[in-house]
Amino acid sequence: MEVLREIAPNKNIALALGYFDGIHIAHKKLITLLVQQSKQRGIKSAVVTFDKNPVNYFNQKKTPNIQTFKDRELLLESLGVDYLYELDFEQYKDLSAQVYLKDVLIKNFEPQLIIVGYNHTFGKNKSANAQTLKEYSSKYNYECTIMLEQKYKENEKISSTEIRKKIETGDLEGAKELLGRSFSIRNSVIKGDGIAAKLGYPTANIIWSDSLVKLPYGVYFGKVQLDSGLLPALISWGVKPTLSSGKNEVLEAHIYNFSGNLYGKIINVVFDKKLRDQENFGNILVLKTQLQKDYRQFEKWVKLNF
Repeated sequence: MEVLREIAPNKNIALALGYFDGIHIAHKKLITLLVQQSKQRGIKSAVVTFDKNPVNYFNQKKTPNIQTFKDRELLLESLGVDYLYELDFEQYKDLSAQVYLKDVLIKNFEPQLIIVGYNHTFGKNKSANAQTLKEYSSKYNYECTIMLEQKYKENEKISSTEIRKKIETGDLEGAKELLGRSFSIRNSVIKGDGIAAKLGYPTANIIWSDSLVKLPYGVYFGKVQLDSGLLPALISWGVKPTLSSGKNEVLEAHIYNFSGNLYGKIINVVFDKKLRDQENFGNILVLKTQLQKDYRQFEKWVKLNF
């Protein structure tokens, strides 16, 4: 998949439009349809999206992303998309809907097909929607497919908003069902304070960006994705209240039976199950005793799942 940060003419293709935060199971259905339809027509597929969440230009409260842009790219590539246009929203946010459609999409792509979700909006101040695309399809000679609202199980709405709520409340299983995979955080490994290693549990530490939705603080069972594959991990996420002033957030992952230098390498920390909440144990000796208990529980989990 080719990733482009600005539009270059690429005509006679099939387009999917949207922000696609999280690439959840409804997004996957839409993207899969895009790829299938493009192959049937013998043309290329492209996703046109943005580098910033448009909703943050309309709401005072900022909406965090579910995943990094790199994760979004990797997932779209795995679904078979040929091109990803990740555009600077600032350059397009003030264009009227008609100008955006005619002078950006039609002029540069001359699409055979445009696929969007039922709630898609575009143009300055969200002045147009999916139905607008349908209405202009005959004028600009493209087919428009609007994917209807998708439900899960007992009529539960599948949306990035619902997934964020589940993550923020610690509902990992609920988030997994809607995402189609376990929630994870990707970043490069940084040096920590070394205290975990002194206690016998060396960790790979990464920063959890403020631009991403966050789980409640606590200790979790999960995995770390390395080049060699997925390895079980005991994960601590929080502000280390026993050992620090409790101000700096840190994500630490102790990888089961692993030794090696990961500094500077990008890892993906995958969350499967919460063990307990974060606690202040008062001193390092009590903390060490608790870590030993945590590790025994972790080993049981590893034996059952690996």
